[in-house]
Amino acid sequence: MSWCSRGRTGALLGAALAAASPCRAQVRETQVWALAVASQPALYAAGVGFAWRDNQRSRIAPALAFGALGNGRFGVRADFAIHFLLDPYKRDGTAIYGGGGLTAAVAGSRVTPYALLVLGAEKNPGGTGGSFIEIGVGGGVRLAIGYRWRKSNAPGR
Repeated sequence: MSWCSRGRTGALLGAALAAASPCRAQVRETQVWALAVASQPALYAAGVGFAWRDNQRSRIAPALAFGALGNGRFGVRADFAIHFLLDPYKRDGTAIYGGGGLTAAVAGSRVTPYALLVLGAEKNPGGTGGSFIEIGVGGGVRLAIGYRWRKSNAPGR
């Protein structure tokens, strides 16, 4: 049993989308990632994600991963996180971020929502791309690694 009902999950997701609109994004990101979740059963997956960063400290980051559960079955993980960037203006080096949101684990026909908390580090946060690593909890202890490509919006175009 999870901490929330389906109705509450939808309401939280709607509120998060309304609070941080991707329409005002200054940077768009696309990512590929690999994910391992220590849970019952464990999940090993890979997938894609998209993100929108504003010119402040926020990133809206939905992502999807498909893979194998520890019991040999097919599993899916859908994350929706809002990241808080500790140094949003840093161009080179490593930058730290934290975040939270919702995640849904899909095993067979069963969908289980969980709260999600992450702590991550990314390389070259102001550049055109960089690798990242995240640790966190949400339906188990999770480790994610990947690469993000970034494209800045051209204001006034």
